[in-house]
Amino acid sequence: MKPRKIIDLSHLMFNFMPAWPTSQNFIYEQTRNAARDGSTMHVIHQMTTHTGTHIDTPLHFVVGGKTVDQLPIEAFTGEGVVIDLSHKKAGEEITVDDLSVFDQEINAGDVLMIYTGWGSKIGYTPEYLFEWPYLAEESAMYLVDKRVKAVGIDGLSIGGWDGDLPGHGPIARKGSPAETHRILLGADIILMEALTNLDRVLEGGSSNRAYFIYAPIALKGAEGGPCRALALMF
Repeated sequence: MKPRKIIDLSHLMFNFMPAWPTSQNFIYEQTRNAARDGSTMHVIHQMTTHTGTHIDTPLHFVVGGKTVDQLPIEAFTGEGVVIDLSHKKAGEEITVDDLSVFDQEINAGDVLMIYTGWGSKIGYTPEYLFEWPYLAEESAMYLVDKRVKAVGIDGLSIGGWDGDLPGHGPIARKGSPAETHRILLGADIILMEALTNLDRVLEGGSSNRAYFIYAPIALKGAEGGPCRALALMF
């Protein structure tokens, strides 16, 4: 069955792209050129498994948790819903009350995508790098109780920024970003971070359903990996 629309939810990757503030920069270069060498090739010199649009598997925060290669490919696809939380302010917690507005739209087994608008803010700004809306522990537990399959967000992390760099201090005011991850990943809920274009899935509504694909690079033993996330609209 052919979808009527396919929406790319992944950021374009480029040298020194904005990413988690304490991560290594993404660096790649062209080493062969077809006009000169008969073929074109690039070499990736540096990146993390959480560069750009990516997924987290349980091992990311859970000791002995499952890795990319230990999960079936079905874990990285599924039907679900995008919800519009773009009213949330910079650095504001996404509460249970925010999520419960969509209680009837979020079904057991769903892939839940949270649109905050941060995907369109990508850049080296304090707003994008540190101040995205985030899930605290109570909201994570609510989603575990809803038995969702996966959760995605268009900020750099499902949890808030709690680090302290010369450019910015902690943002998360309630709970622990690491604990938010542990709650969700401990329930074998796959996480997607640094998404974009979720507003296009909404098609002007406050929520909308689609079929999602978010398969990572198949790295043995890895706790996550870059992915090409897609929304299929039928």
